[in-house]
Parts: sequence; structure tokens; C-alpha cells
Amino acid sequence: MSSRQIRNGKGHRVYRRKQAALKRRTADENLPCGWRSHYGCGQPIDTTLPYTDKMSFTADHPVAITNGGDLVRQELHPFHRKCNRDKGDAATVEIWEAT
Repeated sequence: MSSRQIRNGKGHRVYRRKQAALKRRTADENLPCGWRSHYGCGQPIDTTLPYTDKMSFTADHPVAITNGGDLVRQELHPFHRKCNRDKGDAATVEIWEAT
């Protein structure tokens, strides 16, 4: 089963609610991108950008769905779309949550 099928299958509505709540929290608290790697990001995320923009908001699963991560039971982290794409499902990175 592909990750797209998983994202649109059982639990997808709960995931979408969690994603929307994280986007609101990111906008309200100005949370930075959660990707910390040797490239480093940690830059603010403009939640008003259209989803097609490479620097738009996306929610990241710490353990990729394709690597056995659960769609709903993981805490999501705010990422730029480009950072999430660059992280991929195999990259070993350190994810920080702003406090």
C-alpha cells in the first residue's frame, strides 16, 4: 500500500484535523521549521503561502509512513514543503520542537 493510499484511508480525517491545528498553532506562535540537519533550517514558516509554494507549511511525521510510521498516532512537526521533501523518508535528521 502506498503512502498516498494510507494518507487518504482510515484515520485521514483525524490527520487532517491535527494538521490544521498545527498550522493554526504555527501561525499563532510563529513556530519555525522543525528540520535541523547539517543544512539547517529553523526559519519561520509563512502559513499564508499557497500549498504549491516550496516554502509553504506542511506537517511532518517523525517516522515516515512508508517506514512504518502511523498516520495518526505520531506528533506532527511544522516543516517547509521543501524541507519535508528534502528530508524524505530515509534521511536521519534531528527534529526539534520549539518551546
